[in-house]
Amino acid sequence: MNKKNLAVILFICIIFGLSVLRPNTAYACSCGNPGIEKRFELSSVVFTGTLISKDKDGGNIFSADKIWKGNLTDGYVFSGFYGICGTEFEVGNKYLIYTENLKGKESTSICNGNKLITEASKDIHALNQLTEPAWKNKSLLIIAFVFSIVILIIWRVKLRFYKRPLR
Repeated sequence: MNKKNLAVILFICIIFGLSVLRPNTAYACSCGNPGIEKRFELSSVVFTGTLISKDKDGGNIFSADKIWKGNLTDGYVFSGFYGICGTEFEVGNKYLIYTENLKGKESTSICNGNKLITEASKDIHALNQLTEPAWKNKSLLIIAFVFSIVILIIWRVKLRFYKRPLR
């Protein structure tokens, strides 16, 4: 066996050995991070609320404080049985919840972006911005315009008053 063949066989053995000996990383849930705007768009209901009860079947009853999108009539959100992708909530804690309607019931998982309210200030600020009426965004511009017109009128009146000849 020549040196060239030995080098090729040694290279193949090293690559094979590294692929076998290297531990493979497996992820049970691959969620990604679509961002708050995309989460809002993809969700059927987005709300903050306190978990008041839960059952052994993966159901949760929330008392909603603020709803940015959708309608959570009975407060029920299913969060169980997604394998490791499911999410657990603790009774008495307040959360920001993003749900999707699956087979007629609001459901959520670890990939939806749910957070304890203490960790959700950035999301809540962005949700408020997303859902703020369009006229509110323009209100400062309107106020500045009206203020400018008033100042211009006052200035013109003063100019006329001071330019009048004294009699």
